[in-house]
Amino acid sequence: MKKTIVSLVVAGLAMSPVWAKPLRVPLKAENGSGENGYAMLYPHGARTRVVVHLRNTPKGIAQPDHIHAGTCPYVNPRPAYMLSPVKNGVSVTMIHASLKMLLAKPMAINVHESPQDLRKYVACGDIRAR
Repeated sequence: MKKTIVSLVVAGLAMSPVWAKPLRVPLKAENGSGENGYAMLYPHGARTRVVVHLRNTPKGIAQPDHIHAGTCPYVNPRPAYMLSPVKNGVSVTMIHASLKMLLAKPMAINVHESPQDLRKYVACGDIRAR
């Protein structure tokens, strides 16, 4: 009996999202911003931790970023998932969507210039299985 329980626990850990590989999403500069980098999507079961890393960001400006339906540069303007703003080149957010859900249809991570200018995109990257 103990062997069966230990086997089930080990099997459960092997399928745990902690062991799942993260997905790297390249973020390319848009509209002459010079801001580029990448996002890492870490699967956590029904949720995903999204960590955005951007270079050449303006100091002291919080830049809104979101996950949108569609592909760069033609994303749906209405965000599918809100992310924490990029500050000093970094944003970390846990969203209520599995990585599998994010890969099920075309989605992209989009970074905006500022809260005052959401129409100007400074970086974008398509979420695709590599």
